[in-house]
Amino acid sequence: RDVKALTVLREEGFMHVNHTNGEGKTALMVAAQSGASGFSEALVAAGAKINVENDNGGTPLMHAAVGGSIEIVALLLSAGAKVNTEAVNGWTALALAAAKGYVPVINQLLGAGADPNLSDIFGWTPLMHAVEQERRDAVAVLLRQPQIHLDFRNVDGVTALHRAAAQGFSEISRMLVRAGASPNLPDQTGRTALDYAREAGQPEILKDLSS
Repeated sequence: RDVKALTVLREEGFMHVNHTNGEGKTALMVAAQSGASGFSEALVAAGAKINVENDNGGTPLMHAAVGGSIEIVALLLSAGAKVNTEAVNGWTALALAAAKGYVPVINQLLGAGADPNLSDIFGWTPLMHAVEQERRDAVAVLLRQPQIHLDFRNVDGVTALHRAAAQGFSEISRMLVRAGASPNLPDQTGRTALDYAREAGQPEILKDLSS
């Protein structure tokens, strides 16, 4: 995972650019997550596999999304990276970027055809991950997508609005409601976003949801 050491190896003529560590991680994954754009470009030029997956199903594009480098994301997309690949846990590059709040990367991925409604194995969508981490700007971008499923429920029947209300994220709650999210959908326990706001002691959110 040492980008500097990997760069030295490459410069000294080591050609096995698709060699992996014990977790199936390649040098391109390391470089992408570290934001090493020059090294990433050199690896791609040397034949690094673009859509290779590590033991957890993670791809170079997912690592780039975590790193937040728009240059590397663009490089990988132009080299043929599959934008909607899901890791073993169901996370996508878009979900990772949304959780991190990397708006430029989110826009890149959406422009390349990323599906904003793909959910992980627990039923969490990129929008839900952005809400959970209070990434307001990421939420705003996702809400502008015409195909976004505002009321998508995870395995517990919980929606993005449930989570915003439960955590007291008043501005995000308001954004979701204005976009059309329903405050009356129950989770599997029968609780609505109103109930979550009430239980969390959030009078401002309660007012917004009730109006």
